[in-house]
Amino acid sequence: MMSLRRLLLVSLGATIGSAVVISTWLSYRDSLTEANELFDAKLSQSARVLRALAERPLAEHSDAAPLLVRVLDREMEGRGDELATADGHAYETKLAFQVLSASGELLLRSDNAPTRPIAELRRGFGRHVIDGDEWRTFALQTSAGRWYEVAERADIRNELASEIAVGTALPALLALPILAVLIFAIVGWGTRSITRVAREVERRPADRLDRIDNDRVPGELQGLVQALNGLFARVESALEREKRFTADAAHELRTPITALKLHAENLAASADAEQRKASLDGLMRGLRRCERLVAQLLELARLERAGLRPPMHSLALAPLVRGVVADLAPEAIARNIEVVLEAVDEVKVAGDPTLVAVLARNLIENAVRHGPADSEILVQVSADAANALLCVEDCGPGIPPESRERVFARFHRGIDHGVAGSGLGLSIVSRIVELHGGSVQLGSGANGRGLRVQVRLPAG
Repeated sequence: MMSLRRLLLVSLGATIGSAVVISTWLSYRDSLTEANELFDAKLSQSARVLRALAERPLAEHSDAAPLLVRVLDREMEGRGDELATADGHAYETKLAFQVLSASGELLLRSDNAPTRPIAELRRGFGRHVIDGDEWRTFALQTSAGRWYEVAERADIRNELASEIAVGTALPALLALPILAVLIFAIVGWGTRSITRVAREVERRPADRLDRIDNDRVPGELQGLVQALNGLFARVESALEREKRFTADAAHELRTPITALKLHAENLAASADAEQRKASLDGLMRGLRRCERLVAQLLELARLERAGLRPPMHSLALAPLVRGVVADLAPEAIARNIEVVLEAVDEVKVAGDPTLVAVLARNLIENAVRHGPADSEILVQVSADAANALLCVEDCGPGIPPESRERVFARFHRGIDHGVAGSGLGLSIVSRIVELHGGSVQLGSGANGRGLRVQVRLPAG
């Protein structure tokens, strides 16, 4: 997997390098063109100067032999001022000129020019090969018919033009290594924060969940560091819940297990059938209580799992509640409690069917277990503008208003009415309602007696 640092170095280096090479080539080409244009202008100007200087002397010259102008004949090496002397410039040998009559007769030439015409007797620029060398030529004709031709060796012209172009492009090419070093340093400086955060996270022990310092992190990493800090906070909260749940579960299981142990010892020490039956009945009650407590603990642990988000489906609430009532009918009949269901079949709820069934079972089961015998429980399924409503109302002792908030805490049993319980039922209800984005409200039953629990869940 390519690192961000390497990606930045490669992409920036390739982009800037390509841009410099392309711009250098364009600059070189344009400089070469401009240099050749400048030399052409100089060539034509030289022809005009030659005409101005030689036109009158040639008109007065009557000798048949052409005039000969000597140029500096010396091989010199070097650059700049090294090529310039008191006698002239080394590049004079690369320049040649001729003057010809209208008929093509040679009237004047430089001593490095050939005796035959340098170019055709035609006005303007041209390129010609003379004695194996390529020359750039320019010719003009005066009103008297004389031809003035000036030529320049192509090799020296190309050499001079290339030097100008290279001199223009060279700084950009020389800047490439400097740019590479700067890019390497800037990318390294810019990514050091990423490296620091990565090392800090890597070196952390598993139990260290405090937040990462976000003050010295660049803006591009603020979101990542905030997400990590949020993750640390959620993990820490989940661990705290696990610790609290484990401690509470161990505490709650201690009492029924002790009771089971006591009943088992009494059963073993029973002298007659009546004592054995009493001890066995106590043992079975204790087992049922443990079974219910463990089931509720497992359900609560599943609900408390970090990041649990149940899948939401549109489901009919009335048939689901009707099935729960049917499941609890034997327990209600055993206590001679009548469960009255008033349900609107069209009510739909957005929720998880398993969790909504657990919610309804806990509410109705609490009413059956804590309500008085020979009483009635009213279960209602209805709806308002935006919510599905589930109400369970019993005729039991109820809950005082000042204690209603505390009953949703785990293992809170409230006033002891002689009914065994784990204190987890309403905690599970509260958690399921929270996961579904609903609300739960406690109130008094009809005529101020009993407890009325109303749950609101989003309509499906």
